Amino acid sequence: MSDSKEIQKNGNKGQLKNLEELRSAAFACVQCGQCRTPQAPFAGIYYVCPVYQTEVTPKFEPYFARGKNLILKGLLWGDLELSPELSEIIFQCSLCGACEEFCHNSFNEKINFANHNWAENVRTYEALRADLVEAGFALESHIPMNKAMVELLNPYGRDNKEKTEWTEKLDFKIKNASKESAEVLYFVGCTAALTPQIHNVAIATAKILHKLGVDFSIFGENEVCCGSVAMRTGDRKAFEKVAEKNAKLFKERGIKKIITSCAGCYRTLKKDYGDKLEGIEILHTVEFLDELIAQKNLKLKKLDINITYHDPCHIGRHMGLYEVPRHILNKISNLVEMKTNREGAMCCGAGGGVKKGFPELALDMAKNRVEDAKETGVKILVSTCPFCFRNLYDAIDALNSDIKMVDLVELFLDALEV
Repeated sequence: MSDSKEIQKNGNKGQLKNLEELRSAAFACVQCGQCRTPQAPFAGIYYVCPVYQTEVTPKFEPYFARGKNLILKGLLWGDLELSPELSEIIFQCSLCGACEEFCHNSFNEKINFANHNWAENVRTYEALRADLVEAGFALESHIPMNKAMVELLNPYGRDNKEKTEWTEKLDFKIKNASKESAEVLYFVGCTAALTPQIHNVAIATAKILHKLGVDFSIFGENEVCCGSVAMRTGDRKAFEKVAEKNAKLFKERGIKKIITSCAGCYRTLKKDYGDKLEGIEILHTVEFLDELIAQKNLKLKKLDINITYHDPCHIGRHMGLYEVPRHILNKISNLVEMKTNREGAMCCGAGGGVKKGFPELALDMAKNRVEDAKETGVKILVSTCPFCFRNLYDAIDALNSDIKMVDLVELFLDALEV
């Protein structure tokens, strides 16, 4: 029996249960290669794959969407088998979804393909990662991260009590969601709560809510990681554990509305939790602030600054939240768009477990994004995601750039006239 037939008979038997559920999507790619380096100026799309733009990953097909999609087919046909070498390739992707956005076979009603299948690269890659992890081929660097997320309630391996340290910089007390009821739960997220240079995101958000008289609370040391890192890196058992903890916690405390500063937390709670949080409204902080602008007829002063905005993949391509942050930024600043923005925005490189698994690749992707910002001529780079903030901040430092990294809420606080 040939090697390929042997693999087909035995190699992946029972090992592709997650990918099998998305079989049609996995077979949808027609191998045209347009996902690699397309140019669509009318749609603000250039280059597309942020990994392809780096000097870190080899420019071979398996590292980009067309090659990955051929791997999916090879696995499902039984011509390939799961392996550590395959993990090294599949995990060198931030799951940004840019390839899917531009794909002519991804929910594009204007193009009639004979197979009528839709390519869903993010979902299929996540499914394959889950199969790799369950088969024992997780990246070694991801294992302690996801273990800490379950056991310590955060993926950084820190004492969760440190999640309250940023509150010590406030001159007012925040309600403890574990003991006190409030109209809104502010889900801070692990990165903003535990990273000193990003504490300002949480601090500014709390100050805004306090100034505007919003009745809000936080879980502090009892806040459980949303589980995004586990979902992106294929550890679905770890994800389910923290998701169930959160769902139970929110239900026990009667939570009805959650706002979060983190794009990853937002996408995870609103999308990946499915019906676990049924009846709970999930809003990104910028959505909540935009609502308050209208409801309270807020007076915001126009700051005399030029800024450019980086679209986080998790609220942009994954959730379609493009215009709300721009609505606010246009009120309080002079917004200058980068060449790639909205659907075509280049990823910062932090997501999908890349920063943990392949830090050099993540940093190179972030450097490219900072260079995009520099081309606008502005000195302030704004985002709405602490994880994007962290990676872009590292890139700015590595480039010795004079660009300043800030979160939208920091500017909002400066512009708030209350």
